[in-house]
Amino acid sequence: MKTDDCVPSHLSVSAEDYRHAISRLPTGVSVITTVGPVGCTANAVMSLSVDPPSVLLSLSTASRTLEHIRSEGRFAVNVLSWTDRRLVAQFATGTPAERFAGVPWHWVGGVPVLTQASVAVVCTVRETVSLLDHTLIAGTVEWTRVSDTPATVLYGNEQYAVGP
Repeated sequence: MKTDDCVPSHLSVSAEDYRHAISRLPTGVSVITTVGPVGCTANAVMSLSVDPPSVLLSLSTASRTLEHIRSEGRFAVNVLSWTDRRLVAQFATGTPAERFAGVPWHWVGGVPVLTQASVAVVCTVRETVSLLDHTLIAGTVEWTRVSDTPATVLYGNEQYAVGP
């Protein structure tokens, strides 16, 4: 008996089952920011290239932040520090003003950067690709800052501190 014999000919995975499975992939938590200021929580962020330094992120095609990134051509990736882990929820809902309420930030290269981020990078949009219900954004990194504060990582439905 081949292993394929145990697999249905047409696979169907519910959104709930997918979320449950993919939540077991440890991932950093970032807040993506751009001119407005506007921003949103994201965990689909990765290094794309060292030459030139580039990142890749994925945002919902319905994201207001995505609209601003497209029009401005610039964005920042702010890796949340452990002390700012509450911002995961704050930047996931509400108006732009509510998302930035009480959050220290400053302008770097024309975009807002969260002051207490564990890591921050400012990027220029290199390319966008619409794929399914998300848009992939490749950005060339123009500025970085790394702090000594632990970063926030998601695993399952829990947050963990990682780093010094």
